[in-house]
Amino acid sequence: MYKTNNLLWNKQKRLVIVSNRLPVNIKKKDSEVFEVTKSVGGLVTSIGSFLEKNSNISYRWIGWSGINVNKEEQEIIIKLLKQWNYSPIFLNEKEMDKFYLGFCNKTLWPLFHYFSGIATFQKESYDIYKSVNIKFAEVVASMIDVEKDILWIHDYHLMLLPSLLRDRYPSLPIGFFLHIPFPASEVFQFIPSKWRKEILNGLLGSDLIGFQTEIDTSNFSKAVLKFLGIENQLGIIHYFGRQIKISSHPISINFEKFQNALNLPTIKAKISEIKQELKGNKKMIFSVDRLDYTKGLVNRLVAYENFLEKHPEWREKIILYIVVVPSRIGVFHYQQMKKQIDELIGKINGKFSTFKWSPIIYKYGHLEFEELVALYNIADIMLVTPLRDGMNLVSKEFIASKNSNGVLILSETTGASKSLIDALIVNPNDIEEIGEAIHIAIKMPLSEQNERLIKLQTFIKKNDVNKWAENFLSELILISQKRKQYETKLLNDKILNQILDKYRNAKNTIIFLDYDGTLVEFSEKPDDAIVSKDTKLLLKSITNKNTEIVIISGRNKDFLSKHFLGIPVTLIAEHGAFYKFPQQLWKKNTITTESSWKKNIKKILLMYCDRLSGSFVEEKKYSLVFHYRKSEPESAYSIITDMMDYLKNLLANTNIGVYKGNKIIEIKPFNISKGCITELFDLNSYDLIIALGDDYTDEEMFKALLGFNNSITIKVGNAFTNAQYYLKSIHDVQRFLQKIAYS
Repeated sequence: MYKTNNLLWNKQKRLVIVSNRLPVNIKKKDSEVFEVTKSVGGLVTSIGSFLEKNSNISYRWIGWSGINVNKEEQEIIIKLLKQWNYSPIFLNEKEMDKFYLGFCNKTLWPLFHYFSGIATFQKESYDIYKSVNIKFAEVVASMIDVEKDILWIHDYHLMLLPSLLRDRYPSLPIGFFLHIPFPASEVFQFIPSKWRKEILNGLLGSDLIGFQTEIDTSNFSKAVLKFLGIENQLGIIHYFGRQIKISSHPISINFEKFQNALNLPTIKAKISEIKQELKGNKKMIFSVDRLDYTKGLVNRLVAYENFLEKHPEWREKIILYIVVVPSRIGVFHYQQMKKQIDELIGKINGKFSTFKWSPIIYKYGHLEFEELVALYNIADIMLVTPLRDGMNLVSKEFIASKNSNGVLILSETTGASKSLIDALIVNPNDIEEIGEAIHIAIKMPLSEQNERLIKLQTFIKKNDVNKWAENFLSELILISQKRKQYETKLLNDKILNQILDKYRNAKNTIIFLDYDGTLVEFSEKPDDAIVSKDTKLLLKSITNKNTEIVIISGRNKDFLSKHFLGIPVTLIAEHGAFYKFPQQLWKKNTITTESSWKKNIKKILLMYCDRLSGSFVEEKKYSLVFHYRKSEPESAYSIITDMMDYLKNLLANTNIGVYKGNKIIEIKPFNISKGCITELFDLNSYDLIIALGDDYTDEEMFKALLGFNNSITIKVGNAFTNAQYYLKSIHDVQRFLQKIAYS
């Protein structure tokens, strides 16, 4: 192990990066000759900077080649890219059209940026999105080494990939980072039901899912709750026996690269060249963005026009230097926007220009690094006003490229605005506010500019791209290590055989079995969750082999009597309030208390039933249960949280507790628990004790059995438990019981 700043990295480990595109552009020059050049972009720059700084980390980068070639040419490109540890994926023209230009950029991109009005929902595009994700999975699988690889998947193009790989490699550490915003559940809901569930389930194949901001993290959490009915606890989602962490990891830049660049002779020369081109002491506003409707370019221009109208004294004393970088040239919306921008700039220049001054200098094209840094450095004001942006690295690059003075005007709808609080924060749709911010920035004293700039630079320097990657990977490694610890609890075939050996050698065994979630699946209507005939036969078979079975449930006496009629098992009702041995009558447990408290609490529960559609109250002899399995998950989460807080405060100084189970809230006395039922049996008289259960009530039983060396405790579902082992599902419970029965 060695430490790379804050990242503890094992030298035997390899980082496998998977993104839509490789960090290079490939062009065909002549027959069988290809030119490879480094590409630009936030993801490429960020990951590239991290890998460059941490050269000891072994890595492989997998992504689309960006070029459509035949089989022979593919082999040439594969060999060519091998020297850089790049592994290309090849897509045909239809895949590129329907996957990249289609579902990615006509559905996900606009929708995730809240432009739902222009999002399209074509089944063929989604089907090809799925098939391309499967193609990525095949390529990754062909070169993955489960023992040493750590997988880091990037962005919205590959949201199905984590689960595709998780199905193949249960123990593989998988991290996913979303570079764009994750929308509110009301917006995400525009995606057809089947697709959105597959996307969420796809992402939940990860161990760690990272987002740009806390808002994005919260939006994802709410979507998982609303559309999958899965809650998260303090950023942890429990999913099919796994623990998934969701958290914000704001991406950043290589601060030192921009700062150090200011000392390069080429950039000093470029700064002098641009200053000479601008002529005079005019204030300069700088704007650089890709051509994209999310960037708010039209509003930016209109706001500048508004500023010139309201403050004529600044005409001929200020210029807007705007650079628009070509993007998605073949997409209609981008073509229309380019035309609109051209016309608007022409209008503003025509309206205000004089013989010696034009208010806007406009460039359409790519900027080299030297020119970009020079423009950042010269600019008095940086205008960054996207309508929606996951982070926005331009704002951070501007700050890093300054050695004195300069004001950042930043949209409040960027991820960057959450941390760059010393910028002038504006609403990108408020034309007058942007115009007024320009005026404030121009008049701002140099002392205030420097004070703000120093604070911004200090923050970005401390939270650079290296720290972003280190924090993400460190968290992924930690979660993976914890998962591996809990995987030792998984009741695999080896452990099962050991248990069966103990069972065969035991003269007498007792098995405690929970009902709901262990013997039967949950149902929207509790009365519909009935034990199957096959399970009953299985239980009968086991009881014929010197084995006692105890069904311990929160169900009432009548339900258990009805559904276990004729089966020689002991029944425990209402978590221990009543019990019944085979061929005997029901008895009341002496630990139970009076139940007069129920009357007032039931009134409260019924009041919450009126608020939450689909909920109902079940009354038992010594407890009350609030069921909400049929309720809409997002509404239920809010109302249940409120109800639990209210009840816990109300019952704080009583012997009544409030317990949260699987889509239920149970209110019962503290002294009624599954842990207490062990007192009904002389457990020291058994050679072997086995207990299986799935929820919080079973944890009490597991704790009570900790003191018995001959006990085996098994949690069903969630692996984070007091039990010694866990099984993933009810299907696994059935298999376990079958092994016992036929042992």
